[in-house]
Amino acid sequence: MVEERSLYQCFHAKVKGDRIYCEKGHRFESRWRGKRTLSIDGLARGVSLVFSMCEGCIDYEPMGDPIPPEERGWIRYESNRSPDI
Repeated sequence: MVEERSLYQCFHAKVKGDRIYCEKGHRFESRWRGKRTLSIDGLARGVSLVFSMCEGCIDYEPMGDPIPPEERGWIRYESNRSPDI
């Protein structure tokens, strides 16, 4: 089974203010239409932060074991739906 690549684990995922960005300069593709940064809303809620653009990234550098869902985020919502980024 292939392990999912999460922004929680990527050494190059950084937070500045209320945005998440890739220090290697990769854009977050998919439904966000090539935005360079993502809102920290999903991070605060503890959603998975697994994105298809990270799956094949040559710069992905894991920095440890996956973070269990119960240890993610600092704001608890009724559901862990996808972030509105």
